[in-house]
Amino acid sequence: MTDKPVTLAVIIGAHGVAGEVRLKLFGEGPESLKSYKSFDAAGATLTLKSVRPGPNGAVARFAEIGDRSAAEALRGTDITVPRSALPPLG
Repeated sequence: MTDKPVTLAVIIGAHGVAGEVRLKLFGEGPESLKSYKSFDAAGATLTLKSVRPGPNGAVARFAEIGDRSAAEALRGTDITVPRSALPPLG
């Protein structure tokens, strides 16, 4: 069985000037992202610092995104985790 990536969210734009991003979520809500420490985003690793509810989904801060232009450059990027990182099914 391969460890295919599972898309949890997609970056839909920047939020503010400090590097926060707006996320469209494909899961249970912003709280569900807190159980993961890092994500894959187009081959780069993003480390979650904070997440909260926001317009159209959530607003998140990642350690590797420092300003608005870096956040805007990631617009349309899928945020994924390996399937093995998901909790087991009930």
